[in-house]
Parts: sequence; C-alpha cells; structure tokens
Amino acid sequence: MKRLLDRMLYVFADVLLSVFSIWFALMLRFDGAIAPGYSVFLPYYLALCAGFAACFGFLCGCYNGVWIFFGFSEMFRQLIAVCFSGAALLVLKYAQWLHIPGSAVVIYCGILFILTTSARGLPRLYRWVTVMMGAQKGENKRVVIVGAGAAGAMVIKRLRDAPQDGYYPVAAVDDDPQKEGLLIAGVRVYGPVSRVGETVSRYKAQGIIIAMPSADADTLRRVYDDCKKVGLPVKFFQSMVDMERFLAGNKMALRDVSIEDLLFREEISPDMHKTMEYLSGKIVLVTGGCGSIGSEICRQALKYGCRKLVVFDIHENGMFDLNEELKRDFPDSEYETYIGSVRDISRLNWVFSRERPQVVFHAAAHKHVPMMERNPAEAVKNNVYGTRNVAEACMRYGASKLILVSTDKAVNPSSIMGATKRLAELTVQSKSAPGCEMAAVRFGNVLGSNGSVIPTFRRQIAEGGPVTVTDRDIKRYFMTIPEAVSLVLSAGAMARGGEIFVLDMGKPVLIYDLACDLIRMSGLEPNKDIAIKITGLRPGEKMFEELSLDSEKVDKTSHKKIFVVKSDAPDRRWIEEQLAALAEILMREDEEQVREQVFHIITDGIRSKNNNVLYYPAAAETAGSRS
Repeated sequence: MKRLLDRMLYVFADVLLSVFSIWFALMLRFDGAIAPGYSVFLPYYLALCAGFAACFGFLCGCYNGVWIFFGFSEMFRQLIAVCFSGAALLVLKYAQWLHIPGSAVVIYCGILFILTTSARGLPRLYRWVTVMMGAQKGENKRVVIVGAGAAGAMVIKRLRDAPQDGYYPVAAVDDDPQKEGLLIAGVRVYGPVSRVGETVSRYKAQGIIIAMPSADADTLRRVYDDCKKVGLPVKFFQSMVDMERFLAGNKMALRDVSIEDLLFREEISPDMHKTMEYLSGKIVLVTGGCGSIGSEICRQALKYGCRKLVVFDIHENGMFDLNEELKRDFPDSEYETYIGSVRDISRLNWVFSRERPQVVFHAAAHKHVPMMERNPAEAVKNNVYGTRNVAEACMRYGASKLILVSTDKAVNPSSIMGATKRLAELTVQSKSAPGCEMAAVRFGNVLGSNGSVIPTFRRQIAEGGPVTVTDRDIKRYFMTIPEAVSLVLSAGAMARGGEIFVLDMGKPVLIYDLACDLIRMSGLEPNKDIAIKITGLRPGEKMFEELSLDSEKVDKTSHKKIFVVKSDAPDRRWIEEQLAALAEILMREDEEQVREQVFHIITDGIRSKNNNVLYYPAAAETAGSRS
C-alpha cells in the first residue's frame, strides 16, 4: 500500500511540474504574454502535457526507483520520458491536430527535464547535507579511504549516502599517481598510501578504511603497517563478497584486520569435484570430531553431500556444542554422535558395526608437545594404539578408505608426540590393502585451533603481558582450519592406499613477528606497552618443522598445494611385533623405556614389505642427541 501511495505521489508531482513547464515555456516564447491565438488552446496544452508526462513516465519506469538513491540511470529514464512527451506534442503539431509553437515544445522539454530531475535529486541532496552536518558535529566518524579504485569509489559513494553506517569519508589515498588530486564523489585523492598519516592529520580523521578487497597478503601487510602507524582504528573488507554485502547494507561486512588476513590472503580454492564424488552418498565417520580439525571435517563432509555423518569423540561438552551447531546449520542432513575413546576397542567395534562407515577420517589424537613429554605413555596409548584400533575396525567392518590426520612433527621427531604420530603413519601404511585404502596427510599448525599459539598470545595481551615466545628465531608453518581441511579432503580423494600426503603450507612464520603483529593489532606497541619474554625451547620443541624425511621422495599431485611422499610401506608383521613389544613395556608403566622403544622403532630401521630395511639417519641423529 505504501509503495502504491509513493508512486501516486511521484505521478502527481510530475503532472504538476509538466503543467508548470508548458505554461512557463509559452511565457518565455512570447516574452511574458502568451499570444491570443495560442492562449485559447492553453487548457489543451496543459491536459496533454500532464497526460503525456504520466504515461511516458510509467512506460520508462520513472516511478520504480527510490528517489533517495537517485542516480544516472534514473536521470536517463527521465530524459527518455521527457523526450517522448515532446515528440508526441510535435507529432500532433505537424499532423495539424494541435496548434502550438515548435520552439515552445523544445523549451518545455528542457524545463521539464530540469525540474523533474531536480525534484528527484532533492531527497539525495537533503541526505548529503544532513550527513555533512552530522560529520561536522561529530555524529559520524570521519574516515580516510585507502584505495581509490573501483572498490574505493563504491565505498565512498555508499558512505556519503548512508549516514546510518556511522562513517563519513573525508579523503582518500592511493599509490596510483594518475589518481592524485582527483575527486571521487567530492572526496579528494591525496598521494600514495605512505601519506596516510599526513592526510589523517589534515582532515582530522578518526579512522581508516582499507578498500582493497583483492589485495594479497604482502600488499595488505604493507598498507596495514602504514595505516597502523597513525594510531587510529583500521577496518577493511575481507573479500569482494564482503564488499558486496556492505554495499547492500550489511555493516558487519566491514571489520577489523585479523592476523589471518595478514598471513593468508591468497585463497586456496581446491577443485572439490573429486571430493564430492567420493563423499557423495557415503557414510562418513570422523574420530576426534569435536576438535578444531575434526569439527571442520564434519562441516565440510555434510557440505559436500555425504549420506550420513558419524561423529565419534570422548569430549562430552564439545560434542554437545557441535551437535547444536549441526542441528542449526544442517537441519536437513543426517548425522549421529557417539561419545567414546579410540582406545576402547569394544566401543569402536559397536559403533562401526552399527553404522558401517565407508569413509573414515581419523583426527583423534593427543597433540600438545609439552603435555605429552610429561605423559609419554598416554601419547602412545592414544596416538599409536588408538590409530591401530581404528584401522582394524575399518578392516573388520568394510570401510573402503581411512585417512589419518598427521602432523609435520612426525618428521625427524624430537618429541614423543611427533614420534607417536610417525608410528601411527607407519601403522596405517602397513595395514593398507585393496578394499580398504589407508593414507595419511601431514601438515603444520592451524590458526585458531584449540591450544594454538594465537589464542595464547591474545589471552596474554588481554592480561597485560608479558607475551611469551620460546625463541626469537623459532619458525612455524601455519594454515587456516577451513583451508587445511579442504586440502585433507582433496588428498583423501586421491588416496589409493599407503601414501603420505604433504600439504604446501606456504612460507614459515617467525613466532616473534607473529607476537609483535598481534600486539600492534591490539593498539599497543611491542616491548613498550606489552613486553615479549623469551622463555627458551620447551621439552620436545624444535626450532623449525619439516614436512618430509630426507629418505622420502616428494612428488607432485594433480593439486598444486598437495604433494605425495613416496617410500616403501613397512611390513605389517614387523610393525605388529614392534607394537606387541611396546605394549609389554606399557603394562610396566615404565615411561622412559616407553619413550626409548618408540624412538627405537621409528629410527633404528623399519622392515618393508619388500623385506628391505629402511634407515632414517637424520632421525637417528636426533634421537641420539636426546639420550
């Protein structure tokens, strides 16, 4: 109803303006006094002009727009409608059905176009004036826009027209010298990004918006560093999708720059067609399904069309939270949750016999290096024997594929956690067979995972410091959780049994620099507002991580971010003999001997299926240096 009333108001306005325009055009044509030969036809002129204005306005869609957002397209429609009205009058004139001066018709068209477009532009002008007055009064935050390209221009126009967003652009900066001095919607572009501090001071800005949604990590870091020196809040758009959401009115799409953005701006877009093919219509079981990696595997498995998801985890609270999330986000999907430990063989057998999963992702593990250094026996029970239990359940109940989520700490391990994950890899390799393909996927740290370094740093910053770093030169590989899991799923689609896949983690990151970035992003200065304390390497911790052994050959796959390690799979009988010997030691609760036995298995020579002995000299040296 309101829309109909608005349209009728627009029509009534055009009718009045057209009547005034033809009268004023005749007055101009006859120098203020309409000739008697034409004044008698004035009622006909008024009626025809009013009818033509309304009719052609409807035909050209002039009443479908919102005047407060009046722009070029609406102006063009109005021009067409006015021209049609004038053309209709001229047709009547030259058909000798209407006695009217041709020059008056031309004047009429000009006046009508000016008046109707001005009327439509008044709400926008009023809004612009109120925004400017609000910005001057401090009602809207004055901001400098970084980036004067297409994205920056759209943001400037949006903010100028939308006072409810709370921002008012007063200037822009861009590294393109061709844009310096130009105006975008009344906003001047001042020089390169390096002059953002000077621009902020000149215009008394209160914030900065980076409008470069397609910038890579290096560019964003450089721009962010320049902006952060100014000491004002910095906002930006994560992607073009966020930009479109913001332009559509979603203020939440404009957000703070995160450490993930500074490290990972190159989007990994794996081809998920093969993943969909091998997951679609399958029953998928995820062990450790409530963890950071496991829960993301659950989400993506449902997203890519698995017939049923089975979540298995010992963590009761995590299972409750995940169940609530899946219930909310995947209401039409079938899934089941089971509480249980991979160390409990009878529980695993019951779940496998009940659900008969076809694809299994084994993400359950003890993963914290210092914690496992103090509890090596528990690391072995969970990471080694838990993996064996899952692998044997897969074989027993007909699963066609098992993918072990491994770690870069399994390469030349210096910790018991890394050593147990390496032994888990060997166990999976030894049990892989036609009909039940088993493989492992190695990758480094993931941002935002439970217990990772970034949440720890953020907590320490919130507490006022100090931020603790084990060594100034320590490096780690990082990847975001969704990216890592999408690559794990892609690697699983490639697996044919016995492989160890390695993910390209990009460049290693200095943990000290990471701590400095997080402190600056909190609006503070490292070692000034928040101290950084070097604590020394923890037990089992290495200065840098590797993704493959010296004795392993790494080959490319069909995916540029996934590589496959080629090595002889260990002999199943030999592995079982070693695990049996290790089990006897576990029963004695001799943790030091447990540690020694695990390193003995993975470093002193592994008998392969071809009856060859495989040696790992680099790993052996590492183990020797520990004793």
